[in-house]
Amino acid sequence: MFRRIQRHRSPPIHSLATRYAVMRFSSEKATERTGKDRWEDVPSDPRPPWVYSTSAGLRLILIPGILFYAVFFADFGDREHVFMPPRRWLWRQWDAFFTITPEERKLVEATTDNRVHPGSSVREVAVPSDS
Repeated sequence: MFRRIQRHRSPPIHSLATRYAVMRFSSEKATERTGKDRWEDVPSDPRPPWVYSTSAGLRLILIPGILFYAVFFADFGDREHVFMPPRRWLWRQWDAFFTITPEERKLVEATTDNRVHPGSSVREVAVPSDS
């Protein structure tokens, strides 16, 4: 009545990834392998190993950079588009960083009033008297 269900054992994931990487990305000669390897007829990859690390690094830099440029700086015209909310947020942050508040403006004016008279370019410097 009840049959025992046998597990299907699949090969480990790391071995599949390793085989795929050896088959596709290896720069060593696959034709030098001995035995009954199924990649025996695969020609060698003429590219040096640094090509793979360089292309991976460029992907990590260029793709996010292009996306950042497209979201915040690319010109899609004056009409409303999907990137307008992030751009408005960036403009608010930019303005908040590069403008001073009224309290800061009063503080700057109060400190400069003590040093420079309006309309003159000469600073008053208190010189100690020799008595």
